[in-house]
Amino acid sequence: MIEADRPDWDEYFLAGAEWVATRADCIRSRVGAILVNASNEVRGTGYNGAPSGVPGCLSAGACPRGQMSTAECAPESDYHNCTADHAERNAISHTPANELPGSTLYVTRTPCPKCWTLIRAAGIRRVVTPTQEITL
Repeated sequence: MIEADRPDWDEYFLAGAEWVATRADCIRSRVGAILVNASNEVRGTGYNGAPSGVPGCLSAGACPRGQMSTAECAPESDYHNCTADHAERNAISHTPANELPGSTLYVTRTPCPKCWTLIRAAGIRRVVTPTQEITL
């Protein structure tokens, strides 16, 4: 492999977030997230989906939001009618608390307002999406 062909860390972990997103059980959108420490070690992953034991979108219409058209769902809505936990929340909850401060979150789309609140509260230092990098 030629060094020029080797992805940088952001490209590498964003590709990993895409892979994680394949586990999502939402019919509307598949989102993946990876939390990485300062040493570039993966500390947690998450994808959007219903909590364990709760039927999700893929379970014959178990999610009210999943039964609505895209036009009926306002952009940046609060997801009050969605059964899924977001990828960011799942990645944060699957990461040891002492590993969160100063970490970087790679996510396949821009976090919603509620997830931004969780991200800041967790002490995450950077958020990287396919379209932006934000240092907090």
